[in-house]
Amino acid sequence: MNREQTSHHRKKGGAALKTTFAALGVLVLLGVVQAATAGTVGVGALSVDLRGSTTPTTSAPAGTPEPLLPPSTPAEPAPNAETKAVEGSWKQARGLLTAEITKVETVDGRIRLHLTAVNASTAKMDIPLTSITAKDDAGAEYAATPTSRWSGALAKGATTTGQIDLDDPRPATATTLTVTLSDIVGSLAPTGGAITVQNVPLP
Repeated sequence: MNREQTSHHRKKGGAALKTTFAALGVLVLLGVVQAATAGTVGVGALSVDLRGSTTPTTSAPAGTPEPLLPPSTPAEPAPNAETKAVEGSWKQARGLLTAEITKVETVDGRIRLHLTAVNASTAKMDIPLTSITAKDDAGAEYAATPTSRWSGALAKGATTTGQIDLDDPRPATATTLTVTLSDIVGSLAPTGGAITVQNVPLP
């Protein structure tokens, strides 16, 4: 082999080596891209998962008892209030004022009245809560309590409705009630400043 043939073989060998290194570089680059995106390197059965398990699973050894939960607290029992009621219309008109009781309740033996007052006059009237009293047929007397819901200010031609809670428990023998609205203030208030509703039944 002469000098020119030897040089020619060396050039061919160098070119093939460069091509091999270039191919290897491409494969390495593809492997890096694959690892970054998919988390694996290789193909098929020769692939390697680089991510590993991110959520390790732990299990209690056999025979380990389950942790005890705190016992549940029972709910507080609701108040067992006995309520009875009767509805109707028991009213009395005096002058230009009408008082009407539309419902009577007993809550644990205490009386509650649903009262409506109508002022048909052209002047204002006032019916104070403290002036509302009652008496039953057994002789027991009652007064309105501060827990009542009552607005006694009656403009001319106005109507007001409220809830009157009486203070003392009713006797078991009582069956009817007489309700009195007194100390009514106003230039056109009933004569004597009072009005009485009789024979109101108790439930």
